[in-house]
Amino acid sequence: MTAGLTLCSGIATAADAAAGKAAAQSKCVQCHEADDWEGESAASLESLIRDIVAGKVKHKSKLQLSEAEIADIAAYWGKGGK
Repeated sequence: MTAGLTLCSGIATAADAAAGKAAAQSKCVQCHEADDWEGESAASLESLIRDIVAGKVKHKSKLQLSEAEIADIAAYWGKGGK
């Protein structure tokens, strides 16, 4: 379940760590484990993943993730994969 956050510029949906776990397991687990990101915040992970998807950061393969998937995976890994 996600909670909505009202912001001055509009409405944003909170990231869903459970959905992030599912997305990470289907798209990232071949090369990465949640422990790879220990100590990283969800915000820094989200920024990194966004840069990888945009091609700004080198990655083994091209990633195609939606904005929601990026936020969800970052939330999952930011919680230490819990």
